[in-house]
Amino acid sequence: MTVTAACARPRVAVAPQPAVGASTATVAMAEAPASCRGCTAVPFGDEVIRAVSRRVADLTARGGACAAYASVLEQSLASQRIVVRPFMWRVGTNLASAQALSTGEIDVAREIDALNVGVRSLDDVVHSVEHEAAHIAFAIPSGQRWTEMIVDERVGECRSRSTGVGAMP
Repeated sequence: MTVTAACARPRVAVAPQPAVGASTATVAMAEAPASCRGCTAVPFGDEVIRAVSRRVADLTARGGACAAYASVLEQSLASQRIVVRPFMWRVGTNLASAQALSTGEIDVAREIDALNVGVRSLDDVVHSVEHEAAHIAFAIPSGQRWTEMIVDERVGECRSRSTGVGAMP
């Protein structure tokens, strides 16, 4: 199945196992079609990567389930598979703010929409990246309400005891 939208690119089926690669931790920008030239202009990419790197260290130190999805985050960072998009995109009939693939690629929206109607904090973006990494780490498929609740619970447990970016009040 191919998903197309203003800033979407063809996707492979979501599956539970990440691919491992090794390179510098940087943000990969979404390749945009000609109709979406502004889609790659995300000024907060480095900030997101630094925040995710801090979360990896925190989650790894916690061990257990937190370390399990921290490993996926670390692999995604190392293989430059975290893509920061400027705003949400369509997946079927739904809008997506984040999506993960079995390869470890994680797409995340920096903002809700191009008009900046819904602004996301850095913590919101990092939370979305963590959520998608948990889908991969625990082989939990996306798209069903109950599976999303399971992932939210696992990520919530690691975030509720956290400090810094990703901390819950």
